[in-house]
Amino acid sequence: MTALFAFSSVYAQEAVDSMRIYYRTGYRYVEPEYKNNRAELERFIKAIKDVFNSGRLDKVTVKSYASPDGSNEANLLLSERRVDSLKAYILRNSGIPESSVIGKSGGIAWDLLRQIVAASDIQWKEDILNVLDNTPMWIYDESGKLIGGKKKELMDLDGGKAYKYLYDNIFPTLRSSLAATLYEKPASAVTAPVEEEAPAPQPEPQPQTEPEPQPQAEPEPAPEPAPVTEPTSVAAPSAKAFRPLLAVKTNLLYWGTIMPDFHSYTFVPNLELEYFFKEMWSVSGTVNWAKWGYGSDNFFGISSYSLEPRWWIWGDGRYRWIYLGLYGQVGDYDTQNERSTLTGDTGKHWSTGLSVGAAIPFSKRWGLEIGIRGGYRHSSVRGYTYEAPDYFLDYEHTGNHWGVTGIKASIYYRFGKGSK
Repeated sequence: MTALFAFSSVYAQEAVDSMRIYYRTGYRYVEPEYKNNRAELERFIKAIKDVFNSGRLDKVTVKSYASPDGSNEANLLLSERRVDSLKAYILRNSGIPESSVIGKSGGIAWDLLRQIVAASDIQWKEDILNVLDNTPMWIYDESGKLIGGKKKELMDLDGGKAYKYLYDNIFPTLRSSLAATLYEKPASAVTAPVEEEAPAPQPEPQPQTEPEPQPQAEPEPAPEPAPVTEPTSVAAPSAKAFRPLLAVKTNLLYWGTIMPDFHSYTFVPNLELEYFFKEMWSVSGTVNWAKWGYGSDNFFGISSYSLEPRWWIWGDGRYRWIYLGLYGQVGDYDTQNERSTLTGDTGKHWSTGLSVGAAIPFSKRWGLEIGIRGGYRHSSVRGYTYEAPDYFLDYEHTGNHWGVTGIKASIYYRFGKGSK
């Protein structure tokens, strides 16, 4: 008896899990606290660990996309940096080998933008799809000068209203990284051995006949590996991130009697309001006021009002860390160093210059802001003495000062919209 054995093994890659996380405008690092990123990251990392511990992990792929806002080169660079950031996060938290994670920058997500617009019912749907389908990335005139392109056409639709809608509602979805884990399927098909029957013995008197040959069982062909495709579904928008609109602050240094000349006088009540707009701009208004005696025979009276536009370097709409500002301030003062004789100085002042500072968040609403102002301050000085029942002017001059004109360590609370 002879036997024929047939074996076949199939190993196919299969996408078993995927995730989508979101980024703020211009931001490259993975932020677990942004939108629903933390839940997605924790779930996805657990899935990677489970597959890796089972010995079936093949690879994890990371794709990153950017939205059309901003310059093309900057978007491509940002997309690449987000890939590196997400790769590092996965490796750091999953413990899998570095060779198991493959990254690819998808650049600007024009295809994903078209997919979202096509599935929507927005007012400018047909016009946007026409631009996406029929406008080249760049348009040049006969002399080779760049005169337009896909992005500019989108920005010009309906006076910019369509682009603003995309910017506010769809572009945040495009700023995402898609990671899909792929593993090597261990399924193997084994065909049982097939025996070939020997011819049956014939009786002696009868002539022996040749048995008809039996066809050998052929092994079934192995199925072709199933193609692996990246999931293309778009995650539904989650709760919007917290975006500050207005901040209320007070300078702890002035409450603590520390003035811009770094000397201690008396406490000065103060209030600051800051309004945030356009992702990276804000304007701040401050009032300082005091009018009372301190020590044994001193008096300190001051009022000042300032306005300060600011530019936030990070530009991510969260208004944190470093800012630069340009300020202007006006006010008046009255100081007496010998109150028993009521002699002192009084006058008006104004100043202007630059400011630099940083907002250090404790939470999405509370934080500490530190800063310093420097520039030019002009003051009118009128020295006086008091002889009952009148005040007498002793001298008059002007003061001009270049240097530090303001210091702050303010506690702030922010009002805004969004829940994460």
